[in-house]
Formats: sequence, C-alpha cells, structure tokens
Amino acid sequence: MAGFAVANALDRGRRGFLIPENCRMPVRVGTGTDVGLKRSQNEDRFAVSRPEGPDAAARGVLLVVADGMGGAQAGEVASQLAIDCVLEIYRAGTNSVLDDLEHAVETANQVIHEHSRAHPEMRGMGTTCTAVVMQDEAAYFAHVGDSRAYRVRDGGIEQLTHDHSLVAQLVEHRHLTPEQAKVDPRRNVVTRSVGVAAEVDVDAAQVDDPLRQGDTLVVCSDGLHTLVEDDEIARIASGPDLDLACEQLIALANQRGGNDNITVVIGRLER
Repeated sequence: MAGFAVANALDRGRRGFLIPENCRMPVRVGTGTDVGLKRSQNEDRFAVSRPEGPDAAARGVLLVVADGMGGAQAGEVASQLAIDCVLEIYRAGTNSVLDDLEHAVETANQVIHEHSRAHPEMRGMGTTCTAVVMQDEAAYFAHVGDSRAYRVRDGGIEQLTHDHSLVAQLVEHRHLTPEQAKVDPRRNVVTRSVGVAAEVDVDAAQVDDPLRQGDTLVVCSDGLHTLVEDDEIARIASGPDLDLACEQLIALANQRGGNDNITVVIGRLER
C-alpha cells in the first residue's frame, strides 16, 4: 500500500503545494475554509490526500469535501467521520480507483449511522460528501448531497456532480428556475446524505472526457456555490495561485452574505 500525506482543515500544508513528483502529470492544490458570517461554528471539513511511494501514480490525488448537518455539534462530528473514513478506506483499497472510492463513501455512511445510533443526542446527523480522484488524465468522483465538483477548462466550467437537494428536483421538474432556486428558503434541504440512513445511494463515475494539462477541478460546499455564480468560480479558479483563488472565492461568498460555512478545494494538472 502506498503511503499518503494529508492536508486537511486543521493542517493547511504548504501554500499551493505540488503533488506528487513521481506522477506523470503533477497536481497543484489550493484549499480554504471559513465559518462564514451567520454560523457560530464550521461544520465543513476537507482533506487532500497526497500519495507517496512506488504506487502513488496508480492511486492519484484525492480531494474530499464534507458539509455536516445536525444539532448538538453532530454536524461537525459527521463531516469529520466522513473525511477520516474516506481517507482510510481509499488508502487501504486494492481494487479499482472507482470501486474503492465508492466503497469509501458507503463505509463512511455505515460508520456515521452506527455512531448516531450509539449516541442518541446525535441521532439523525449526516453530511454531504464529495470525493474526487485525479489520476493523470483520469478523474473519478463519488458524491452524496449538495456539495459539488466542477471542472474548469479554458475559462469554461462544467458541473460534474448532481445536487441531491429539494430545489434541484424542483428545477429538474421545472417548478423552479435556477435563479429562483438560489434564493428559495428550501435550498438547504438535501434529499440524500451520508449517515442518516443505514444505506445510501452513491453517485460514482469516471469523468468521460479525459483531463488535459491545465484542467482545474473545484470541489466546494454549498456555502460557496449558492452565492457565487459558476462563471465567477471559473474565472477566479483559473488564476495562477490556487490558495489565493480559494481565498477570493470565500471572500466573494462572504461579501454576499456568508450565510453558511464555505469550503473550497482546487486541484490543477500542471502544464
């Protein structure tokens, strides 16, 4: 099993660190998280797993964002359990990248659900979880909830994940417009989350179009994408300094109200 170095919400690591040298197409990463202006605590968690050792290229670079929910500090417990579990299970995996990534999120669901059953004060807690692996030209994701993964290429942006939320369903059935969904009071209602039920349906796939050098993947919580437009994310995430880009995206969300925790992780294939 390859060794991994990890940067997370408690350890930002080197600014705009490059990972890893033995991959054919190295990845540069930037990260940022903020409590926002309306919440008393940050229930978002993130991590970047940097592979080391002879098998590094085969496992790729793992980016994970989790946005917890639940009272009595249960949200932050759920999101941290999700991050820890996804990192541990994916690191230990011996199957394909996609199978191991999906299994990691499924296992996180079991761990969180069992934890909530053992601690009645946390009953019903859950979290979103969006995990992305960049492996040379290939990109994979496993996703539950309304955090998002995007690909930014040549100034354009594509949403890779589908929101599991009430307003997303209403937009899909044309009961709301995308513009209405951004301000609808039900926009924080998720229809699928990690840990609430004994089992969860995970969206897991390999991105069809191979990555190109210079492609940028953005993984973020809804505290960002509900307040910052996709074209703004694309413009700012295209900048050369990825940590600065994270700071600018968070600042823009806070300028517009900062009504939730805000987390963003950016990975770019170096040219």
